[in-house]
Amino acid sequence: MRLTGDRNQCPSCGLHFNSTAAFDKHRTGSFTGFQRRCLTESEMLAKGMGKSKSGFWVGSPMANAGAQYWSKTPSEGVTGTQVSPAA
Repeated sequence: MRLTGDRNQCPSCGLHFNSTAAFDKHRTGSFTGFQRRCLTESEMLAKGMGKSKSGFWVGSPMANAGAQYWSKTPSEGVTGTQVSPAA
C-alpha cells in the first residue's frame, strides 16, 4: 500500500489508516504504565470505523460521502457487504 498524504501504518499492529485521526481512534488505554494498545478489528467496527475499498481504515465511513466502504470481519476478510454513506 502506498502511504501518501495523511495515510499511515500502525507500527504496533501493522494496519493501514487513511488519516492520523483514524489511527488515533484505533488506540486505547492509558498513556501511563504502558497501558496503550490497538483496538481489534471487531472493536474498531463497533466504534463506527470502517475499511475503505482501497484497504485503509477510516474513522467514520458515513462521513465520507461518495466513497464505497466494505464491512470486514477479522476472520473472514472482506465480506462484500457494502456500507453506503448516508444520503
